[in-house]
Amino acid sequence: MGIRPKLIIVLLALGFGPVFLLGAFLYRESVRAVEADLDTRVGHDATDIAIEIDAALRQRETSLENLARSPALRKYVSNKEEPTRPLRERKTKDSNPDLSEDETKRALPAEVRESVRAFLLSNPDRHAYITCLDTTGKPLFRTEPVRRAGGVSDKPNNVDVEFKTENFLSSTVNADSRVWNTAEQTPLRSPISSNANGVMLRYTIPVFEADAYAQSPRGVLIAELNGNVLFDEAMTGRTNEVGDPGGASSSYSSQNFVIMLDHDGRILYHTNEALRHRQIESVMPAFKDIAGAMKAGQSGTKPYDTEDSKWLVAYRPVTTLRTSVAVAGNYTQATSRLKRLGLVAFTLLTVFGLGTLLVFTHILRNTARSIERVTEGAVAIAGGKLEQRIEVRSNDETRLLAESFNIMTDRLREQIAHETESRQFESFMRLSAMLTHDLKNAIAGLSLLVENIERQFHREEFRADAMKSLTEATDKLRRLVAKLSEPAQSLSSEHEIAREADLVPLIKKALRLTVEPAGDLHEVVVHLPEVLAATVEPDRIEKVFENLIMNALEAMGVKSGKLTIDAGHTSHGEVFIGVSDTGPGMSDEFQRVKLFRAFATTKKTGIGLGLYTCREIVQAHGGHIEVESRRGSGATFRVVLPSRPKITKSQ
Repeated sequence: MGIRPKLIIVLLALGFGPVFLLGAFLYRESVRAVEADLDTRVGHDATDIAIEIDAALRQRETSLENLARSPALRKYVSNKEEPTRPLRERKTKDSNPDLSEDETKRALPAEVRESVRAFLLSNPDRHAYITCLDTTGKPLFRTEPVRRAGGVSDKPNNVDVEFKTENFLSSTVNADSRVWNTAEQTPLRSPISSNANGVMLRYTIPVFEADAYAQSPRGVLIAELNGNVLFDEAMTGRTNEVGDPGGASSSYSSQNFVIMLDHDGRILYHTNEALRHRQIESVMPAFKDIAGAMKAGQSGTKPYDTEDSKWLVAYRPVTTLRTSVAVAGNYTQATSRLKRLGLVAFTLLTVFGLGTLLVFTHILRNTARSIERVTEGAVAIAGGKLEQRIEVRSNDETRLLAESFNIMTDRLREQIAHETESRQFESFMRLSAMLTHDLKNAIAGLSLLVENIERQFHREEFRADAMKSLTEATDKLRRLVAKLSEPAQSLSSEHEIAREADLVPLIKKALRLTVEPAGDLHEVVVHLPEVLAATVEPDRIEKVFENLIMNALEAMGVKSGKLTIDAGHTSHGEVFIGVSDTGPGMSDEFQRVKLFRAFATTKKTGIGLGLYTCREIVQAHGGHIEVESRRGSGATFRVVLPSRPKITKSQ
């Protein structure tokens, strides 16, 4: 996977991922907060409506109790003021023009009439009618509020009170039987009833003649209250409290609705008037579980789903009426604005994220191209194309990287050129030192030969050997001159191809060039096998033997010493050639620190390249050089080479 996909994945995972998760978390918490607020609000509304209904009922019952305690009414129901005598025998319409036709048929004291009128006009919409019975259960009068067309100046809201003393409806004179036995002047409420006019609450109140309620004869007031008005006032009072000036119909139309059920599941009140007075199961089947809890008089909050909305319903019992009221809050509408805001925020975040991703991708593409150019240039430089230049047009870090590569390449070319010159100079110096060393050895051999000529020139055998030695020394010097005339070939370390050769003749030749010119100064002991075969470069190996023998002779100096040359096979099958002398030897520290190092020597006139060159040649053949020496006990150098198949002497 390239760097661009990785960076994009990192951006999505560490950049946008946490933002989206945080947004989702905040949205969820906001929805929960709205849900909790809606739960609290509908719960408070349901509780307050139940309290409002209970308070309104108590207030109406108290008003009815006060009316029943009216002295004029108590006296009137006792039938002690000739209640059966026609009114015209005592009063005429002309003497009292305010009396209606019905009032002229039976005496109705003005105090009673005014008390009842004042009671009804105080809240004309709350009561359907009031009927009064005497102590024998006979109807005395029936009154109800009526609206007059055109208006009357002294009647509030164009409402008047109509009294009747005859032609009573049978339903209006049916008193609760408990009223004749009660000892308290408490309104007795009959079960809630429904009719074409709505929900009705019927009260029967005893009107006692005396203060001793238990034994006192009593008349009866039968009052029928308009339940719809009661419920509307409770809903209106609650919605006005929460700040909705539109009242119940506007507050609970779209966001909320209120429903009241009796213990039989009949809808006593609903915000939608079309659903009133019907069974809840028939019009709201999905409301079944909540309706069951309401009919059981329970309190709680449950969800309620319709086809187009989700609702949260809080229900509370109304204890005075043995009913239950529920307030439903529109959960869908309450969270719709939050959902819209969430959708807008998600859309904006997505657009912003995509825009950022596009910009980031564009920047990455340009950066990747620059990195690709730098990479291609670096690969080319690593492949040896030091003339390669890296061109980057961007102004970011890749341009600095490219310029750094270019500067590094320039310096590397300069350094390589300098190192090449240094290496060539070093090789030339090494070649010069080697040639000087070889020339020194040749000159040393010639010097020994010249010294012996003066003493042994008279010997014919010596003269023959001397001539042969001079010829070989001349050939060696000629080869040295050839190396100097072809330095390029010499510096390239080109040598003849290794071949299988017998080392014994090479050792004898080295002895002839080094030991024989020294004459009889040193004792020479040679132990060589007839054949000692190995795959070598003869000229280079011969130089190793010459160096080791010459070093041994120089170590013993002008004093007579013993030189031992031996060769053979090791226990591992390798070939070895040993050169031992009786010179002063070497210290352990010199062997450990300086032996075989270039330009390190114990000789006063030595260059220090002999042993270094010998080791390089032997190691190039896959072998090694072993050294044994102690200070004052001479030294032994043993060249060990890998074994090769033996060759016969005839070869």
